Amino acid sequence: MSTSSLWGLDKDYKGSEEVEFSNSWWFSPIAWDILFQKYLPEKVTVQFGSRTTFMTATMFDKTIEGDLNEKINNSEVIEDRIVWEHSMQQIFFTKDKELVVESIKRFLETNKEFTGDCGEHIYERFNEVADEISKLEEADHPYFVFKNTSVDDAVEYWFQKYDEEEEEYEEASLRDMDRHVAEFVFIEDGKITGFKSNMQYFDKDVA
Repeated sequence: MSTSSLWGLDKDYKGSEEVEFSNSWWFSPIAWDILFQKYLPEKVTVQFGSRTTFMTATMFDKTIEGDLNEKINNSEVIEDRIVWEHSMQQIFFTKDKELVVESIKRFLETNKEFTGDCGEHIYERFNEVADEISKLEEADHPYFVFKNTSVDDAVEYWFQKYDEEEEEYEEASLRDMDRHVAEFVFIEDGKITGFKSNMQYFDKDVA
């Protein structure tokens, strides 16, 4: 069974897995389906009145993720915006962890009309993720990111590079990455004010 995990980044932008959570289906896919229903209801109901999930819908319609992202970015509901970016493996500053924690804890209640038959284990998972974020110390990990699933090595890849002489992978910094892999989320006064890709953040974006 796949897992999800919370990663901390140190001052040198090197990452470490801090906590692993069982069953990756209990957080991000739940959030995606709720937000999909809320912001793109016309895309949820398909032929003969049946309903589809966000992950299934995006397999057949590549515009959905972009449309949903735009809708949420224009939303005034901060818990929706925070949980969306968190579930999309964006990088947060630990100084903003209180708002992230509060948003995750409020998310299911705010969106209870869209939670359907979510069991108690889903509420427990959202609280568990929030509680683990609250434990992060800014001095040790000024940044953090939530890895959706162990099925791929996307986040691990940010923090390793291949040594051709030794023929093995070694620890690396996100600063060394030469392509866009994630965005840093900027927050002020309880609101998301902007984003910078890793390339922009490290002044590598030549566009």
